[in-house]
Amino acid sequence: MTATPWFKIPPGARSLLALLFATLLSLTALAQTQTPIYPVPSLSPAFAGEVTGDFNGDGLPDQVYISSATAITVLLNQGATNPPTSVVTGGLTCTPQNLVVGDMNKDTKLDVVLTCQEGFVAVLFGNGDGTFQTPSYQAAPGVTTIAPLVDLNGDGYLDVAVGAGASTSIPPSQTYTVVVLLNKGASTPGTLASPKSFTVTNGSSPIGIGDFNGDSKQDIIIGSPAQVLLGNGDGTLQTPIQTAAATPYVAADLNNDGLTDIAYLSQPYTSLPAPASMQILLGASNGSFTTTPSQPIPGSENFSLLLPFKNTASSSIVNLALVGSDTLILLGDGTGKFTSGPAYGVSAPSVVGTVATATVSTQTAANGNTNLVFYQHNSSQNLLMPGNGDGTFQAPLTTIPPYGPGVPGAPVFVDLNGDGLTDILAVDFGGNLIASLGRGNGSFTTTTHNTGGTQPQVSFSSPVIVSGDFNGDGKPDAIVILPGAADEGNQTIVENAQMFFYAGNGDGTFKPGSAPVLLSVFGAGTPLVGDFNGDGKLDLIVPYGGTLRQSTPSGTLFFAGKGDGTFAASVSIPTPANTSNLPANLGFAADLNNDGKLDFVGQNTVSLGNGDGTFQQQPLGIPGTLLAVTDLNGDGKPDLLIENGVYLGNGDGTFQTSPYFIGSNSMALYAGPIGASIGDINGDGNPDILLQVLTRDESTSQPLVFFGDGKGNFVADPNTYYPSAGFSATATLARLNNQAPLPNDNKLDYVSVSSASYASGLSTGAVTPFLNLLNPASIPPAPLPSKTVLTASASSVAPGQQLTLTATVTGAIPTGSVTFVTGTTNLGTASITNGTAAITTSFAAIGTYPVVVNYAGDANNAASSSNAISIPVALVTSTTTLSVSTNSAGTNQHLTFTATVSGLNPTGTVTFASATATLGTASITNGVATLPFTFTTAGSYAVTASYAGDVDNSSSTSATVTVAIATPDYSITASPSSATISPGQSATTTLTVTPVGGYGGTVKFSCGTLPSGATCTFAPASVTPTSGAATSVLTITTTAPSTARLRDRSLSLQGIAWASFILLTLSPRKLRGLNRRLARATLFTLLLAAGLLSFSGCSSSSPSNNNPPTNPGTPAGPQTITLTGADSSGNLSHAINFQVTVQ
Repeated sequence: MTATPWFKIPPGARSLLALLFATLLSLTALAQTQTPIYPVPSLSPAFAGEVTGDFNGDGLPDQVYISSATAITVLLNQGATNPPTSVVTGGLTCTPQNLVVGDMNKDTKLDVVLTCQEGFVAVLFGNGDGTFQTPSYQAAPGVTTIAPLVDLNGDGYLDVAVGAGASTSIPPSQTYTVVVLLNKGASTPGTLASPKSFTVTNGSSPIGIGDFNGDSKQDIIIGSPAQVLLGNGDGTLQTPIQTAAATPYVAADLNNDGLTDIAYLSQPYTSLPAPASMQILLGASNGSFTTTPSQPIPGSENFSLLLPFKNTASSSIVNLALVGSDTLILLGDGTGKFTSGPAYGVSAPSVVGTVATATVSTQTAANGNTNLVFYQHNSSQNLLMPGNGDGTFQAPLTTIPPYGPGVPGAPVFVDLNGDGLTDILAVDFGGNLIASLGRGNGSFTTTTHNTGGTQPQVSFSSPVIVSGDFNGDGKPDAIVILPGAADEGNQTIVENAQMFFYAGNGDGTFKPGSAPVLLSVFGAGTPLVGDFNGDGKLDLIVPYGGTLRQSTPSGTLFFAGKGDGTFAASVSIPTPANTSNLPANLGFAADLNNDGKLDFVGQNTVSLGNGDGTFQQQPLGIPGTLLAVTDLNGDGKPDLLIENGVYLGNGDGTFQTSPYFIGSNSMALYAGPIGASIGDINGDGNPDILLQVLTRDESTSQPLVFFGDGKGNFVADPNTYYPSAGFSATATLARLNNQAPLPNDNKLDYVSVSSASYASGLSTGAVTPFLNLLNPASIPPAPLPSKTVLTASASSVAPGQQLTLTATVTGAIPTGSVTFVTGTTNLGTASITNGTAAITTSFAAIGTYPVVVNYAGDANNAASSSNAISIPVALVTSTTTLSVSTNSAGTNQHLTFTATVSGLNPTGTVTFASATATLGTASITNGVATLPFTFTTAGSYAVTASYAGDVDNSSSTSATVTVAIATPDYSITASPSSATISPGQSATTTLTVTPVGGYGGTVKFSCGTLPSGATCTFAPASVTPTSGAATSVLTITTTAPSTARLRDRSLSLQGIAWASFILLTLSPRKLRGLNRRLARATLFTLLLAAGLLSFSGCSSSSPSNNNPPTNPGTPAGPQTITLTGADSSGNLSHAINFQVTVQ
């Protein structure tokens, strides 16, 4: 059984810690020579800002650091078996900030260059024995940072570049600059010239050097986002080049091309980080940078520092250490690419508002390997990670579950697969369930990553998770609660808390989550699990309300379990007083009064169960925060571990109000307890205590071990174990060793869970195991079983046809590759990504191919092979469809036959044939073949198209298409075919010449015998029907009958004569007035008129005596006119009749 889980307490409830530790430390005599129970860290003297160098010329690396406001100290290396010798150089007249070393005066002795808070740069020449000469000072106002010493003007002497211009105002009010102080060189070696300033815009920290454009002139990188100032080789710098690299970043040659590159995290330091990725900017000769594809980083770690290192002093490839709440190693390949290496449960604190910040440095060991040194604030020792020379280190490995963005919930530790080993059950901020199996050597392998509910990003609290057999199948299940979200300003709930049930499969995997149960409250906390109503089914008691950011209603809900993973409707029960502004925490469930009914205690309240889900509350009466409930003195009655002591239980739900132990000593190094875990650590059968305490600066938590004698007495373990990063890191006893006597191992291991630091404010949830050294050494675990399933994109294919084969590998997040084979033929190998791998392949020949895929396995997963699937390879059935440009044509008329072939990208040829002959062959292009053809003989032709097939497609023949071929001819029609007109009118009709059989000649029109007085015309006189029917308009014109009549003219003359006579006789007066001449003329006229009258009278007296000519016109009645259309060549002629009726 796993030990009692840890319990997290509010940071403010720690004031009475001294009493507890005084009590626990009062019996220390027994433990003074205690052999370490757990691995202890490698330590070295701890000094902030220390720098390594050989200061006495003995070839051994020494260390120099700022030891006071007026002095620096060198620790001279005396070899691996002797302690270092301390040498102090005092006399500084300014307050030192930063320190770098180098040979400033070229005397082969290392010197020290300091920056001072008062705005100076100090140079201390080394004497070669670890001491230094009196410093010289050069003003550099506003200096804050210093770059490694470098020759900026090519004279062979090291120069100084510092960052200046920091301001405490918001926004910053000063101008940021890079200040260059050149070494005066040969004239006065090591003396600094007057400063030269170069303006930058993005801050004065951090600052570094490099040759970013490969011109052998040193450049400067500064600020965030980083700016690069290319050096001119004379001590001056060019205009800054802006980059996207924000802190944390490093500058180093990552691809071994001689140019300095930049590596930075794409998701640095945010309140809710997305999964981080590494971004590399490769330097170029023109000063620009090439952005390479980002490289993902596992987990949701919030790294605050990057450190480049090489495996050994002679290595050329740069690796990266990413330091946050733990340390992740990225292994470089020398081309600018990195792969994830191991992660270690070691970190350096980062404390806001103090001088101490996260400090990690490299150290070259005597064997040439690179070590990593982690500065520990408020400690006299550095934490050392000795390097193995291959990118790995001697330090506890840590497991970073694949959390998504945000702060994950606190994991629980439970045996998920029944092997006796403790496993991890966790939930990330997004509500995704993550299960990782203990492997028996302290490592964990993720087997489940189930998608859960959606956690609102405005939620302040992380999800919570508990485990138990909620459906009665004997397998651990999981309950995940998303706490919900509220609007601080309006004091309203934005999203209710939700609860999800995940049924366990008993092998470390889980079924998909249930539909959410809405709790209708906000700020749901960690529930108590137990059978509180006595029906043998697990119930939940869920607290809610209270956050760090707002005051909301609080209470407690009871959910009676139904035994199938569901719960009855919630019932509100009395709530213990919540004395903090943190989410409510109910404490611990136990039978406190030995009545067989489950009770719980917390918040200084005892809630005694009635056995039906209701409780009777009574005050506990003991101040302080409850850390654990268990029998500590062997009397069978639950006791309480409260921060100021051990309080024995009376067995009736009450407790002694005075601690069993009390003392006067205090532990000034610690601020208070975070949690406790109870179990047998040393194998004596008695409960021991693993207590996690917080350091005074609240940057680190430290595990403390206390050995119990079973009677309530405890002895402190004097050993110092690995600290954990963060102010809420936890430690929980567990069973992790596959060589321990499982499942009843009584020499418990423990796991530490890293959490937030004040610098980042974010939890990471990395789990670091510590195996009990009293047990036999663990052995590498056997791989977990894996399962491989093969699928194909098609059930059958043609020879040469491509198909996709996909392998799905399940197990413990399998990695590596799979190989696809058929018989002895290797079809291809593919890498696994997110559990799948695929290749595209084909088979050349017809047949049936049994295909299997083999997974090679990895460190966590055994090899496995899929079942064989058969891939039939056969020709694809093709179809051929034939069409023709026209189904009727004349001889010698051009036709186009088109064959459309379907199948698998058919190729080859199509043959077109009639029943008696082959018409021709055409190649297929994009599934289509065309054949132009002309028939020379009239007739009916049945044509087919035959596809010969190819390597992928079978042959096929089209259906018959019939083409009628006729001799060229034409027909003539008239519309209308008859007309009725009056004499002298015209009749018209439209003649249509329709070609037959492709006729394309010229037809000339003519009329046959016409009736008298009729004519015919054509418009046009001929047509050429090459594009179809052609027309001409025929006009038939007729003549009306007529006669010649002369008597009509004599009548006119008589009329004139009579008119003249009457005029003269009726006007005598006027006649008398005329002169004689006129009278004679008039008389002559009258005589003439009389003669005319006489003549006209004679001529009209006998009309029968005249015989004038007569025109009868076009005869009346129907007239048939023959119209002829003759081919101009004279070979063809067609006639039609047109009937005209003259009325």
